[in-house]
Amino acid sequence: MVESPPPLSASRRTVAAYVAVLKLARERGYVVTRLKMAKFLYLTDLAAVRESEDPVSGVEWRGPFNNSLQFLENELVERRVVQRDPYYQGFQIRLVGELPGYDMPAEDMAILEKTLTELGGLAAATLKDLSYQTPPMEDALQRERGVVLDLSLARPRPKLAKLARRMSAVLRRLPEQENDPGIGQELEREMAELAEGRRRATGVLSRRA
Repeated sequence: MVESPPPLSASRRTVAAYVAVLKLARERGYVVTRLKMAKFLYLTDLAAVRESEDPVSGVEWRGPFNNSLQFLENELVERRVVQRDPYYQGFQIRLVGELPGYDMPAEDMAILEKTLTELGGLAAATLKDLSYQTPPMEDALQRERGVVLDLSLARPRPKLAKLARRMSAVLRRLPEQENDPGIGQELEREMAELAEGRRRATGVLSRRA
């Protein structure tokens, strides 16, 4: 009886994204190194957040890298799903086997494909520089080492100056507002009634004192 392999350490979402990157790279002739894998997944997560979607990789980013990707790589190499070869100062990773049951949702796959189309041909050093210029990384560099990146910072921020100008233009188009007829006299009457009540209350307190 053949024993089934132990479960992978990473989440199903992370495994699916990792394998999908390697599948697309194989189809399109991109070289994927350990460093480039992390950057592809990180930048894809930011692309998803910019589109108001959830991050696709399931990775908790502490800097644009996470050690869980290294553990996953080792496990996939042991299962002969991934082949790892020396590549300059690092390692190239290639998909050489199959891993059934780990498929990305179609909407996540679309975001990943778009990211690899834009960035797949870039060098690892360029991807690294690009990653460190993203808002979550710029924010993290101002805090203590090892903090979890706030990916929400990648969402487009409203341009407040433009919004203020637009609201001013709307207000200028509105007809001039007038006070309700007799509102001044009504306010004066209410204030007089309140004043009379205050005088009576003060008198009662004075007699008790």
